[in-house]
Amino acid sequence: MRKLYRKLELIRNPLTSVRKNVNSQSGRVLSDRKWIIPFFASLLVSITLFLSAIFGLFNTPNGGDQLPFDIISFARTEDSSGYFVESDLKKSFNTSGHASMEAPRLAYLISGTKGDSHRMMRTLQAVYHPRNQYVLHLDLEAPPRERLELTNMVKVDPTFREVENVRVMAQSNLVTYKGPTMIACTLQAIAILLKESLDWDWFLNLSASDYPLVTQDDLLHVFSNLSRNLNFIEHTQIAGWKLNSRAKPIIVDPGLYLSKKSDIAWTTQRRSLPTSFKLYTGSAWVALTRTFVEYCIWGWDNLPRTILMYYTNFVSSPEGYFHTVICNTDEFRSTAISHDLHYIAWDTPPKQHPISLSMKDFDKMVKSNAPFARKFHKNDPVLDKIDKELLGRTGRFAAGAWCIGSSEGGADPCSVRGNDSVFAPGPGAKRLQELLKILMSEDSRKKQCS
Repeated sequence: MRKLYRKLELIRNPLTSVRKNVNSQSGRVLSDRKWIIPFFASLLVSITLFLSAIFGLFNTPNGGDQLPFDIISFARTEDSSGYFVESDLKKSFNTSGHASMEAPRLAYLISGTKGDSHRMMRTLQAVYHPRNQYVLHLDLEAPPRERLELTNMVKVDPTFREVENVRVMAQSNLVTYKGPTMIACTLQAIAILLKESLDWDWFLNLSASDYPLVTQDDLLHVFSNLSRNLNFIEHTQIAGWKLNSRAKPIIVDPGLYLSKKSDIAWTTQRRSLPTSFKLYTGSAWVALTRTFVEYCIWGWDNLPRTILMYYTNFVSSPEGYFHTVICNTDEFRSTAISHDLHYIAWDTPPKQHPISLSMKDFDKMVKSNAPFARKFHKNDPVLDKIDKELLGRTGRFAAGAWCIGSSEGGADPCSVRGNDSVFAPGPGAKRLQELLKILMSEDSRKKQCS
């Protein structure tokens, strides 16, 4: 009966139950008010920190008006070049902070083929200097025993072992001179030099049949007074009949696909001339700045890769790739000096290969004032004459101020190393300076990439 009475009461006055529930909940809320004080305390701390950050952002410690964060400047939103990685790469490659503070360093690639290991070692010793870096590449045509012999000759040399600036490329590539495999090998050597050493200023490529006409002290002394932005690359724009004979044919380099060397293969197809860049040609022997070869490797605007793909099927591409890249890039075209720093003799009219130099060419080589010459037969007597009269080479290496050992009794003075940043320039430096005086003249500079 009591339950029935309660139900009738609820039906008659439903608000009664609501009031009871409200009273019970309000009591619970009042009992949980202990969280309110910590809540307001944390809120006050948060507001204080936020206001401190706001006022600290716009008030620099020095009282200036400049924002402390210069990663993004909203006052220069119209200039968006700084927001992209390409601009950072450009800035990093344009820096030459240490270039004017210390003597230069050179990076050499010396390449050869079957039977060239001893010639490569002779050329290496003639151009060796502890400041420089060297990469040797004996191509795939050479048997494994010859590559092993070259590696062992480098390993057993006490100077090479101590300085650790001579490397033999472990991966041998098949190189066809007329095809792109020579460019690929050169770019690989540059990549190795960039990875292994940060301190060099110019890249030079030589073959086993090249030989210096000046000492490295001569060369480094003269280059110490040069801008580190000058690229020595003989070049001329392809025009006339050469466009039809070189640019339009499509060739295939078997060295890209086969394991044995053979001549390039000609296809029946022909292509039209490119419209986005002009074609240049010249000598395959170059002296290129680190900044430029970094651009060829990184290629932040994709031009070097585009031109590389174009020259994959180009006749004599080693005589055009670097030339076309440098003359189609505004940043570098004014740095191209049209000379390959070599004395090379040609038939009249010129044939595919230059004349092999001998004793009768010695005076012409000297009068050319060039620091290098090519090409020479293996162990030609004129090389001994160059060693004796131009290089002062009595032991393993050409004469240099870094060689401070005794030469008494036929001892090797370079067995004891001195300061490699001190040079003792000789007559070769004067000859090279005369050549550069002509190359740097206003008349010569007007012909850059023309």
